[in-house]
Amino acid sequence: MGAFMRHIRVGLLATVASVALSSPVLAWGQEGHQIIALIAAHDLTPKARAGVARLLGDDVDHEMAVVSTWADEVRPKMRETAPWHYVDIPIGSAGFDASRDCPHDDCVVAQIERDEAIISDPRFPRDAQAEALKFLIHFVGDLHQPLHASDNHDRGGNSVRVVLRGASENLHRVWDTDVVEALGTDPNAVASDLEARITLTQRDAWSKGSTVDWANDSFGVASREIYAKLPATSDTINLADNYAAGESDVVRMQLEKAGVRLGALLNRAFR
Repeated sequence: MGAFMRHIRVGLLATVASVALSSPVLAWGQEGHQIIALIAAHDLTPKARAGVARLLGDDVDHEMAVVSTWADEVRPKMRETAPWHYVDIPIGSAGFDASRDCPHDDCVVAQIERDEAIISDPRFPRDAQAEALKFLIHFVGDLHQPLHASDNHDRGGNSVRVVLRGASENLHRVWDTDVVEALGTDPNAVASDLEARITLTQRDAWSKGSTVDWANDSFGVASREIYAKLPATSDTINLADNYAAGESDVVRMQLEKAGVRLGALLNRAFR
């Protein structure tokens, strides 16, 4: 297995000098990631559920929700993992370009593919597969936060100062937390509500495609639903008090897509 593992892991320990300048801090916050993990857990086949249980523990729903934020928790100690949380697709471009947006395969798109390969291959040690699974659960969520799949020379919205309901924030944080909290503050309840809204047609359509397709999908949402609606100004932007609630339909669909796609990916990996 040595050569194979070295091939899959190539680049995993590469340190990027510009991490502190370019990378967003979080994506979706704790609640958003838990919602996605719960939707995915409920979509698992018996074989996939057994595979996840072997790596994380028998209470699959609970364990997936708990580890959904692990990648953010270890990030300060594992600085080389920072670029794995996002991909900077330039606003105004035609979409993902691997050579431009993911140099050295050091972005969320490539890392999802690496982690899927690890958990799919029984030649890898259990500890390596468990770590890859924890990363994978988080990174599929990250990819569906639109500001983690786009950039407008603003560090994924981190440099865009906004005021929401009298509080000074940045655009990225609004999309990490405020827009999700507008759906409710109980991850289990929100996940159940979102699951009930997903049609069979949507589930089938969302399960298809590659990681690149999913990145381009999120990039399109960022272009249409976030940046296109912002005023052209370099000053602090005053968002309407109902901004978060007004984006509820977009946020619901992104969380739903992430949950369905994560579930489909795990079902494929553990088949």
